[in-house]
Amino acid sequence: MSIHLSEALVEGLPQEPKLLRHVNVRLIEPSERSRFDELLSREHYLKNATVVGQALRYVAEYEGQWLALLVFSSAAFHIKPRDRWLHWSARQVAQRRHLIAQNQRFLVLAAAGRWPNLASRVLKLSGDRLSQDWQRHFGHPVLAVETFVDPQRFRGTCYKAAGWERLGPTQGCQRDWQDFYTDTEHPKEIWVRALSASALEQLCSPQLPAPLAGQERALPPACPVPTDPFPSLWQCFRDRLTDPRKPKGKRHQLATILTLIALAVAAGCKSPHAIAEFAESLNHGQRRHLRCRPRPGTRRQCDVPGERTFRRLLKSVKAEPLKEVLLEWMHPQDPSPVAVLHLDGKVVKNAQAAPACAPAQPVENEIPVELQKPKADQALTLVNFVTDHQQLVEQVAVPQNTNEEAAVAAHFPAMDLAGVCLTADAAHTTKANARQLTQSNGADYLMSLKGNQPHALAKAQQLLSGAFPPGSPHDRQRPRTH
Repeated sequence: MSIHLSEALVEGLPQEPKLLRHVNVRLIEPSERSRFDELLSREHYLKNATVVGQALRYVAEYEGQWLALLVFSSAAFHIKPRDRWLHWSARQVAQRRHLIAQNQRFLVLAAAGRWPNLASRVLKLSGDRLSQDWQRHFGHPVLAVETFVDPQRFRGTCYKAAGWERLGPTQGCQRDWQDFYTDTEHPKEIWVRALSASALEQLCSPQLPAPLAGQERALPPACPVPTDPFPSLWQCFRDRLTDPRKPKGKRHQLATILTLIALAVAAGCKSPHAIAEFAESLNHGQRRHLRCRPRPGTRRQCDVPGERTFRRLLKSVKAEPLKEVLLEWMHPQDPSPVAVLHLDGKVVKNAQAAPACAPAQPVENEIPVELQKPKADQALTLVNFVTDHQQLVEQVAVPQNTNEEAAVAAHFPAMDLAGVCLTADAAHTTKANARQLTQSNGADYLMSLKGNQPHALAKAQQLLSGAFPPGSPHDRQRPRTH
């Protein structure tokens, strides 16, 4: 992948001993970039000078005449032989991978037959200065280098002569995008070299030494949702739900699509477009684990549903059975008794409002009349009852001829809230709700008062003029208004 020996001879060079003593390796100037790329694109067998990530470009020259071109770039993402060589865990790979550079291109312009040691000499000179150059340009050193050699073209002799070590063949996969790989059925040989006597020991140590301690990359926080239960979610969808789609033309299983949606929502996706992008980002191993449809004509590759498939299914699947399946699946994941329950209303964009409910008895409250008008006539409003660990306990769809507060008040009698403390915003702070929770449901509540209930707020300010638990001591001289 990296080295290539050009057939073109470079004229006017001395005998090899003198040439090796006086050859010089330097970084190219910005004005030389076009010439550098043109030579690589024309002479290198890959016919491509494009480099991804951080990169440094070197030229080896003798008295101003270019003899070889080298490109060092960011290391490959996933190379098992290299990671085993360094004894790195998956976490250490993500933290320390930037401390390795890859010799991505190596083009020797002078024919190897006349100067057989030139390539290894150039590799030695470039390796001696690479770490300092990387520190100056990118703010951190590199401690080792890697490269790939095509065994059908070369044997890697110059790398071996320059002190590189052969680790063995790769799996023959080429990275296309993020975690997508294409099997080229053409494995390369991976070669590596530590850039100093202590570099390998430093890279392999559980903790980087003091000079490098601040060079480890910060990793994003681990996902708090364990992935082990998700196969059971797929099985739960398959066993409990009936597919509303017609059999003809159906390509993806219902359980697979719904599990993909659940994973995408857990990852923060909020629209069918985002869910489709999340599905596309999954590698083929993850797709197989979710029982995605095998891709015809390929080996161990799978297709994922497109955005239109997600949209059509979300329109056709019935919400109530889906909610019941999710509630049934969530409960065993966190079987501890519910102590605190949070009431939270959400408006679902681009979703039709819930059907109107039959006229019911008015709920006693002190909310001004102008704030009791229906709010769910344009979009779907869902009220979620969730625990501290984000477990969904109940969900109420607000009918379009009423509002969130009235829908929740009407649903309280059907809920088992004994021994539970329910928290809600000021919209639900009414006498009827408080009486229902404490006297009928056997629950406690923590609610706030705001200016939309002026009489209750004024009375609370009069009776609660000082601090009270959970207020702090420095709050005692200030009346609590919220």
